[in-house]
Amino acid sequence: MVRIVQKYGGTSVGCVERIKHVANRIKRSKEEGHDLIIVVSAMGKSTDELVSLAEDLTDTPSKREMDMLLSTGEQVTISLLTMALQEIGIQAISLTGWQAGIKTEASHGNARITDIKTKRIEEELSQGKVVIVAGFQGISGSDITTLGRGGSDTTAVALAVALKAGRCDIYTDVTGVYTTDPRYVKKARKLHSISYDEMLEMANLGAGVLHPRAVEFAKNYDVPLMVASSIEDVVGTMIEEEVTMEQNLVVRGIAFENDVTKITIKGLPNQLNTLSKLFTALSENQVNVDIIIQNQYDDEHVNISFSITQSSLKETLAVLQGQQEELQFTDIYFEEDLAKVSIVGSGMVSNPGVAAQMFAVLAENEVFIKMVSTSEIKVSVVVEEADMVLAVEMLHNAFQLAEEVEEEVKVI
Repeated sequence: MVRIVQKYGGTSVGCVERIKHVANRIKRSKEEGHDLIIVVSAMGKSTDELVSLAEDLTDTPSKREMDMLLSTGEQVTISLLTMALQEIGIQAISLTGWQAGIKTEASHGNARITDIKTKRIEEELSQGKVVIVAGFQGISGSDITTLGRGGSDTTAVALAVALKAGRCDIYTDVTGVYTTDPRYVKKARKLHSISYDEMLEMANLGAGVLHPRAVEFAKNYDVPLMVASSIEDVVGTMIEEEVTMEQNLVVRGIAFENDVTKITIKGLPNQLNTLSKLFTALSENQVNVDIIIQNQYDDEHVNISFSITQSSLKETLAVLQGQQEELQFTDIYFEEDLAKVSIVGSGMVSNPGVAAQMFAVLAENEVFIKMVSTSEIKVSVVVEEADMVLAVEMLHNAFQLAEEVEEEVKVI
């Protein structure tokens, strides 16, 4: 008998029929003799609907009250799924995040899990029940907290660690992890496996199939993850420490995201503490900065450019303008409607020239590069948003990621 954590995303439980479908999948796993802990997200777009309700009332909702509001989405799902299981003869019980013993730091809206008290879950499992846990939420002191969008993935992996589960299966509306988003590139193909590091880069760079914090958790505690479809009965993608290099591909995937804005601050003093003062001011106001470039144009002054999300532009400008006297810069410029495109692959470490090939492909297709960032296993460029899909398609072809893989699909 294997202890398994399964997580089902919002689309997998988006309506009553899909909840019944998930219940039957769980029943088959239970009948195989497994101990099952099921983590679920809110149904479909219900979280977005709750956010919209709050925005109809106020432009500045309390973060504490938003956690109270948003945590109700998962509670609807866990109760409905538990009812569906009981209706088909499976003993089950639903637990909110705090009933399941999930403790977090005191940070509303984006809390991190600090501990899981597993006593209640263990008691329910010992009675032969399937335990249905609300993802995305926990408790700090006496207050409900949420883990940020996509946090149900983190809930599932954290429970797998705490309960010493044999594996953690993430079920979603795609059949696995693809070389890039198949909604944009029709020739994208599914990977049989991918390393934690590669998946972590892909997740951080815009691939929405897994939450980055969940991948980091799995890597730190060596939890094997499988990403698979909740609808189609096909083998998914394994995420683990060591993987076989498929066809010796140096680049394994291409991630991309729009909603990027470039900020340039001109005339900053060329001093040792300039960077620390600037980015401390931004971090203290929860402004998340991505790519950073510094240019020195004379002995006394530097220009600094960095990228942020489009949605944080207003807040960023307010912080900088409020700090202008302290930072002593002359001007601020910003450029909107940009996107970030990234190639990822652990083979880059031992294969020089990958970045050069990427830049050459983009140049040949008249895609202008505005910013560049690199690590051992990724190269990211900021380009015009209008060029994003073209850049992804050209790079996907250039790095030979488009080969078709035949796969038998059975709808269940």
